[in-house]
Amino acid sequence: MSAARKLSVAGLVGLEELTALEAPTATPDGAAVTRVTPDGDQLVVNLPLASVRPNPHQPRRTFAPAGLQELADSIREHGRVIQPILVRPADDGFELVAGERRLKASEIAGQPTIRAIVEGVDDATSAEMALAENMARDDLTPMEEARGCAALRDSFGMSVAEIGRRVGRDRTAISHLIRLLELPDKAQAYIESRVLSEGHGRVLLRLKEYDAQQALAARCARAGWSVRELERQVDAQAHRKSTPEPPVADETAALVTLSERLAPVFGSSPVSIVPRRRGIYELHVRFENLDTLTETVGRLGEGS
Repeated sequence: MSAARKLSVAGLVGLEELTALEAPTATPDGAAVTRVTPDGDQLVVNLPLASVRPNPHQPRRTFAPAGLQELADSIREHGRVIQPILVRPADDGFELVAGERRLKASEIAGQPTIRAIVEGVDDATSAEMALAENMARDDLTPMEEARGCAALRDSFGMSVAEIGRRVGRDRTAISHLIRLLELPDKAQAYIESRVLSEGHGRVLLRLKEYDAQQALAARCARAGWSVRELERQVDAQAHRKSTPEPPVADETAALVTLSERLAPVFGSSPVSIVPRRRGIYELHVRFENLDTLTETVGRLGEGS
């Protein structure tokens, strides 16, 4: 059996088999893989950068150029990454599980190889580990976290509670994150770029109309409102919508007439009909004491 074949099979069954490999071995494309001393219970190998492909489940979309350059300078100075990346075997080499920032910085630093730990994990575990690593370090934007959590739920059937356990957040926090994906694209873009925060997004979700969410998100971004100020603006909009418009003259006259027709039913108790929004009306009857209310209810019951 060739060394390349042994490495591929070993990666699929676990790390234990890798300890039996003799350096140098090779990836399926023939590039050299150098065995390094074990790191605790795990074997660290040097992999050619070209043999490692990105994780398709990586939730992180943006990497700060300055931060990448700083890490690249550190890698160049030390000659390697301090913490190995985590990979899993793939048909054409290896697929990254966790450590994309270290991988990108190594490319910038011009490193031909990178220290890596090989594990045979499935798609769901790979996605979970990539998300958990980034969330633990606060590397992700709220929108990246939201998409990552939603992917675990939709693609791998995990419950919100299970996702919370896997990434170290409570289920309520995970639910709030995923709900951010209900916002308009423009509002999501503001949160993605950190112009607005997750707190801003949660407040915007209190508005039911898509256009209202988008318009207020834009105003908030331009004005630099705090979350508290955005709450005041949302409450003000809700109050304006709940305040009924004054009834037109014909409607007012009709309501007075109907109130007068109801007056005999309630005796001496004042009766009024008040218009509310969306064609809803409320009947108001004031009773001076419990005896009057009891007498009226009894009279209405006798007539039914």
